[in-house]
Amino acid sequence: MIIGVPRERKTLEKRVALTPDGAHQLVEHGHRVLIEENAGLGADFSNDAFHEAGAEIVSTLKDVWTKAELVVKVKEPHETEYEFFRPGLALFDYLHLASMPDVTKAMLDGGMTGIAYELVQLADGRLPLLEPMSEVAGKLSVLNGSFYLLSQNEGRGVLLGGAVGVPRSNVTIIGAGTSGRAACEMAFGMGAHVTVLDVNTAKLEALKFDFSNQITTAYSTPAAIRRILQTTDLLIGAVLVPGAAAPRIITRDMIKEMPKGSAFVDISIDQGGCAETIRATSLEDPVYIEEGVLHYGVCNMPAQTARTSTMALTSATLPYITQLADTGIQEALLKYPLLRNALNTHKGKLTNQAVSDAVGVEYTSIDAALG
Repeated sequence: MIIGVPRERKTLEKRVALTPDGAHQLVEHGHRVLIEENAGLGADFSNDAFHEAGAEIVSTLKDVWTKAELVVKVKEPHETEYEFFRPGLALFDYLHLASMPDVTKAMLDGGMTGIAYELVQLADGRLPLLEPMSEVAGKLSVLNGSFYLLSQNEGRGVLLGGAVGVPRSNVTIIGAGTSGRAACEMAFGMGAHVTVLDVNTAKLEALKFDFSNQITTAYSTPAAIRRILQTTDLLIGAVLVPGAAAPRIITRDMIKEMPKGSAFVDISIDQGGCAETIRATSLEDPVYIEEGVLHYGVCNMPAQTARTSTMALTSATLPYITQLADTGIQEALLKYPLLRNALNTHKGKLTNQAVSDAVGVEYTSIDAALG
C-alpha cells in the first residue's frame, strides 16, 4: 500500500504523523511511505532521517494526496487539502468532526473513507489513540494556565504553589479522565491546591487514593461547579464524550463569579468546548478575556511539544496503521472491530451517530455503508 504523510497545515502545528522508526516498520512490511518534504522538521525529524528509514521524500502536498491510498495525519484536514479528497482514499487522523461541519461536508462530498483516531475504543472503554495526546494536553494545560496567570499577561499575578507565608493557588479540574488526571499530576506537582470534579465516583476515588488524599474531589453538579469556581485561580476543562460535542456544563454566570484575572484552559475545545464562553483560538493568538477571565482555547496544545507528542502518538497509532496497510482498508474495516467502530465517513455516508446529531447530516450505519 502507498501511505502518505503530509506536512500539517494548522497554525504552528509542528507534529508529524509518523516518526522515521514508524516509517521504517511500514517499509519493512512492504509498503511505500511518502513523506512531504520537511514534514518532520518541527518535531526534529529531518528529511534524511526519513530517507534512511526507507521513506520517499516528495516535494508537494499534491504528490502526497494524489499518490497515496492511505493518508495519515495528526490534525483534521486543512481546506487546502479538500481538493484531493476522492473515493477509494482513506484518511486516518484526529477528525473531531462533531465540531467541524465544514470538514465533514468536504469529506462526504469527496466520497473518502475517514477513520478517527479518537474513536478507536477498547472493550474496557479506554481510548488508546487519544490517551497519549490527552496526557500531553493535560500537563500542558497547567503550564499554559500558570503562564497566563502572570501579571504581565493580565492574570491575577499568582504562583500556583504560593510561597512562604502565602497560600497555594486553587486549581479546579472538571473531568477525571486521562487529561484531567495528567492536569492533576502537574498542578499537584507544582504545589497547587487541586480540586477535581467528575460524575464518575470510581475515577474520583482512584485519584484520591493515588494522590494520598492530598487533593479534593467532588461530584460534579452545577451547584458544586458554581461554588468551587468562586475561589478558583486556574480552571481546566477536561470533559469528554467520545466522538460527540462536549457538553457546555460551565455557564457564563459561573465564569462571571470567578476571580478577575483567573484563567480557564479548555482541553475539550477539540470537541467544541465545555463552557458557554469558550471559542477556539490558535497557538499564534491563544488567549482572550471574557467576563474578566483569561480564556485559552487552543485545539492543538500538544504541538507545543512536537517531538515528544509525535513519538507518543506514533507508538500508539502504528499498530493500527499497520493493520490498515497490511490488510487493505475495506478488509481491515470488516476484520477489526476497533477500526470499524472508528469509521466516520465512507463513500459519501456519515457513519457516526454523534457526529450526525452535531452537524445535522443524515446518519448511515457502518454495516450499511460498508455493504
